Amino acid sequence: MVRDIMTVRQTRQLEAPVRSIMNCEKTRKLPAMKGMFPFRLGTTSYIIPAAIIPNIRFLGPYVDEVELVLFESEGADSLPSPAEIEEMRHLAAEFDLVYNVHLPTDVFPGDEDPLLRDRFQQRTLRFIHGTSPLDPTVFILHCEGANAAGQRSTDLNAWMNRTAESLEKLVHDGVDPHRIALENLEHVPEVLLPLAEHFGMSLCMDIGHLLRRGHSPLDQIQLLLSRCSMVHLHGVREGRDHLGIHWIPEQTWDPIYRALEQSFTGGVSLEVFSLEELIPSLHRIYAAAKSSI
Repeated sequence: MVRDIMTVRQTRQLEAPVRSIMNCEKTRKLPAMKGMFPFRLGTTSYIIPAAIIPNIRFLGPYVDEVELVLFESEGADSLPSPAEIEEMRHLAAEFDLVYNVHLPTDVFPGDEDPLLRDRFQQRTLRFIHGTSPLDPTVFILHCEGANAAGQRSTDLNAWMNRTAESLEKLVHDGVDPHRIALENLEHVPEVLLPLAEHFGMSLCMDIGHLLRRGHSPLDQIQLLLSRCSMVHLHGVREGRDHLGIHWIPEQTWDPIYRALEQSFTGGVSLEVFSLEELIPSLHRIYAAAKSSI
């Protein structure tokens, strides 16, 4: 989990020199890749040091989709206001954009404490309902074996049963399971497949999480790409993930890109959180596309 991302509350307090960032030499040379791939190319809503809406305005000319990163659920203003949601709808039309929503990561569907599972239920519903006017392509839900105290579950079956109970309640409360994608964190996506199949959900394959934990992304791509509605791409260096994809070794990157280009029509999010990591990522995927023509 990324722990140094600013909340909506914090970014509203910033007065960043957004215009100067937009006009700097590096950003003027960014490749515009809207509609260039069979998949939807996107990145996160935290690229420049500003709130979500300036980020959307900045990213609009370059990508097909923006991943709205709503990691924190505490506080009334952790979720964009109705007025902000309405402005985001207008920006989607202006830039021919779609959104996906990364649901909060500070609530835990498999926690041993039923009160904390209830908190997961209430807050997740709040974020789904609050962002539904944007018609997100998918809602991304972290499924991890840790509880609120950060302790890993030693009983995978018990954790799966508790998580299944939480997901069942979401569906019972009216959430469309086809709009939910379960994201791998410490496990391979294959572990989440029974949950996805049981509820009619999809998978979000996070390539960076696989690389960080020493798993082969190519094995999981061959096995499960057809069950994915979203792929998160980011690089890893010295144990730190969510870096640019230029950190993915060439022998790993090339087959990943070929598989996405040949058979994937969902969303691919460059899941980085700074312009410094996004710029080389866009250039690398642009070069891969050009080389395949």
